[in-house]
Amino acid sequence: MLIWGRASKKADCTFCLGQIALDPPKFSEKLVALRNIFSQTMGEEASSVELMHSKSPILPTVKSLQRILNSVPSPVFLLDKDHRIVMVNDAFCEFARVSPEEILTKTGDVPEEQRKVFWKMDDEVFRTGLPNENEEVASDAEGVPHIVVTRKRLIHLPTPDGETPFIIATVSDITSIREAEARARYLAAHDGLTGLANRTQLNERLAEALELARRADTRIGYLLLDLDGFKAVNDRHGHAAGDELLKVVAKRLKSHVRIVDTVARLGGDEFCIVQVGIHQPSGAFALAERLIDALEKPVRLGSDEFTVSASIGISIYPDEANDAEALYKEADDALYKVKRTGGGAYLRAGADGAPRNREAWQIDADLRCALTDGDLSLEYSPLSGPDGAVHGYEALPAWIHPDRGEIARDVFLPVAEKAGLMHAIAAFVLQRACADARTWETDQRVTVNVSPIQLEYGDLLKTVERALSASGLPSHRLELELPETALLGDEDRIYATLAALKEKGVHLALDKFGSGSSTIAHLRRFPFDRLKIDETFISSIGTDPRSLAIVQAILHLGEEMGLAITAEGVDDEDHLRVIRQMGFSELQGRILTEGPRTNK
Repeated sequence: MLIWGRASKKADCTFCLGQIALDPPKFSEKLVALRNIFSQTMGEEASSVELMHSKSPILPTVKSLQRILNSVPSPVFLLDKDHRIVMVNDAFCEFARVSPEEILTKTGDVPEEQRKVFWKMDDEVFRTGLPNENEEVASDAEGVPHIVVTRKRLIHLPTPDGETPFIIATVSDITSIREAEARARYLAAHDGLTGLANRTQLNERLAEALELARRADTRIGYLLLDLDGFKAVNDRHGHAAGDELLKVVAKRLKSHVRIVDTVARLGGDEFCIVQVGIHQPSGAFALAERLIDALEKPVRLGSDEFTVSASIGISIYPDEANDAEALYKEADDALYKVKRTGGGAYLRAGADGAPRNREAWQIDADLRCALTDGDLSLEYSPLSGPDGAVHGYEALPAWIHPDRGEIARDVFLPVAEKAGLMHAIAAFVLQRACADARTWETDQRVTVNVSPIQLEYGDLLKTVERALSASGLPSHRLELELPETALLGDEDRIYATLAALKEKGVHLALDKFGSGSSTIAHLRRFPFDRLKIDETFISSIGTDPRSLAIVQAILHLGEEMGLAITAEGVDDEDHLRVIRQMGFSELQGRILTEGPRTNK
């Protein structure tokens, strides 16, 4: 059993149920005090428990106390000052699926970081006498995660050594409450049909984006999209078919924007995309072209096939407007002009001439020129501890096109793979990252992604040696991050390469663990130092118990195998709170400030 949130000192318990010698004259007083504590910590749950008073005929024995504790429906346990569990009730044993003897003679496997946190809270209760209430994540005996509230109070009981302080703790399972709250928050911020952001969330995200853009003096792209031909689908095939079509459209829109952008359904077949952190207006134009291309592909629903297109109006902050209402009005006017000319195109607010159709762009040719002309650069994503201390940075390629502005990585990297340019880009990133890291004032590590094709070429070791030699960067400051797909080739050759890199002092990390084809056998065979848990699990740990259970299992697996664990996709305070509580040593995500960026 793994209990997150309960710490036990790793030593045999010297207290057990039969070894707590209670002073009979004082015992009834303690039971009255115990009743009061239960009443305060558990409310009405304890009101039905009749405890004896000073004239009660009930014998004041440990057995009587144990029976009283067992009558409480919630888990209860007693801790001594050495953080040992010395008494439990039946509800606690049922939750943990163990006997009292097992609890009193064994300790749980609690990560060191968690143990420090919980012991510190317990020590504070012993020191001040003030009660403590803490919300925790706990796995029951079946491995199912629960969200619980543990309430702790100080109580003094007579022992052979005199009046001795203990902590009495009650555990309340609030999983259903938190799940209902999470569901309510989700529904309040999302469209019920497509799962996209609704107007409320759009307005909140846009207000945040506008505030950041004002501070940083940057631009925002506002795209208003309307489907061409959707009404005909509704009229001919019914609203059920129309709803299914909208779900497909929503998925296609989401797949073509970055995680920092916002996609919202405003109602009917009208959608809005807020694009941030990219050069404008070229970023909005490139996105509009991708969306028009994606949405004009046929959609098959059952035996029917539907084809729609998209009309898009674009406004740019601060060029056309300075607030949300004005951005919508300008984009809506541009959208109306597109619809009048037949749709299937996009237009920027205030632009002269006809709407622009999707242009044929030879992106692979431009990407080759960027490599030749040195137009690629690097940007760095921070890797931080839960306390905010930066451990290092992950190097990521960036491309600012001279005419189209910043091109998203999810656009040009797939093109690079198809065009055979990935090997050259990966080598550029490695060389530049090592050179940059050598100039940093601290010994923070730099993490560089390895492309599977580098392992296929068989020259990864030589490429790393050249980069380290040219830059003078110590090998222990370089970490290579491998995707799961990189392990699917010739395992003997891959192992030889990774072992040679490890021998030179280079650290190895397995990226997006849990989302692909990696197996436990891969962890046993290949010499990894770190696992990076895929952001899809991290993003849902606060709302999906299954994701939480998977993350807990990976965290525990890494600790048992001596592997460091990094949580990717930590994007808000809720994620950060859970990550800290679970004992992660490193995180990565939007909640962290951006790292440095190198020029081309």
